[in-house]
Amino acid sequence: MSQNLTLFTFVFTILCALANSKFSYERGNCDILISSAVREILTNEMRAQLDPSWRASRIKRVRYELYTPQNPYKAQVLQPGDANVLRASFFNAKLPVRISIHGWTGKSTSCSNAAIKDAYLAAGKFNVIMLDWSAISMDISYRRISRQLHEIATNLLKFTQFLHLVSGVPYESIYLVGHSAGAHIAGLAGKQLRPQRYGAIYALDPAGLVQLPLGEDKRLAPNDAIYTESIHTDIALLGNPSTKLTQAAFFVNWGLGQPHCPNATAAEFDFACDHFAALYYFAESLRQPRAFGATQCRRCNGCGLFSNSRILLEEWDCGCTNAAKTGECPMTVFMGGEPAVPKNGTFYLSTRSKPQPFGYGETVRIKRAGPAKYLHSSFLSNKFVGNLLTKWHN
Repeated sequence: MSQNLTLFTFVFTILCALANSKFSYERGNCDILISSAVREILTNEMRAQLDPSWRASRIKRVRYELYTPQNPYKAQVLQPGDANVLRASFFNAKLPVRISIHGWTGKSTSCSNAAIKDAYLAAGKFNVIMLDWSAISMDISYRRISRQLHEIATNLLKFTQFLHLVSGVPYESIYLVGHSAGAHIAGLAGKQLRPQRYGAIYALDPAGLVQLPLGEDKRLAPNDAIYTESIHTDIALLGNPSTKLTQAAFFVNWGLGQPHCPNATAAEFDFACDHFAALYYFAESLRQPRAFGATQCRRCNGCGLFSNSRILLEEWDCGCTNAAKTGECPMTVFMGGEPAVPKNGTFYLSTRSKPQPFGYGETVRIKRAGPAKYLHSSFLSNKFVGNLLTKWHN
């Protein structure tokens, strides 16, 4: 009873915090996570209290929602193993397949997912599929959902095998785009597909938390697809600071303190603005493939003025000979974009403080690393909320 009371007090505190939030922007007809996450986590906790077996059956509620140029706004739900449903849908095996995988407390209809879907369909003709595992992800315990990531990845593997066998779509034309824990789901699916490989995995601020100490066999790794790329925006709180998850790793604004946070979108909790920034940057790169010019970094010791970021406790020099005078460096590669352009190494870029656009294009502006923006969160500054988050995270 005391645990239930604590949970309801926790939710009540969240709702009080939300009542004081300033909603300055809403991205069209999509779910605002700061409201839907609270509602669905509370509902799921109540279900689990009433029926202890409920959590074990959640994998059956994983969904695959298809959007194409013929149905850009209304999803068609595909049933893994049901060839008739696939053939009756707008799925076109001649078009590339892009599968978006949300993270912890996410859902397929969130505004950040809508941004990814809209950007793909604006950029060209694609089969865009949203993997919805919100029946599992809407859980107050990250450790608990982490134990099911492999099972979700297996479900995704079987779905892509079904697409391949029924429609003939080649695996190399399938890209997986995963945010947070979704990035590790993508990696685990890629491992299970071997010796075949997906065309690419884009890891959008891949989760740290319990994944930090794991070996390559239990998390995203560089060879989980033909090409793998990660975009790091929140290494101080929810993201992963490792440069060894993917073939190319982009640390935007040194991976923390995104200048538009909190909160340009008002669609996520203010303390998670840095974490979700990777999705909006990636979406912009799909519409404008040359939006995010980046410069390659090298490990060094005492590099000087512009070695101002520590990534995984290592110093990185991401400057150039003119940086001290101009504050700018020439770009060497572009982040994101479509189709994937293979790169290798660790890269730096900065962004504007306002969207439309975020990217500086072919100019790389070298900036000092800013503080993680969750430190400015009015939500997390509540000590009671902080204590409860610590309790329920475990």
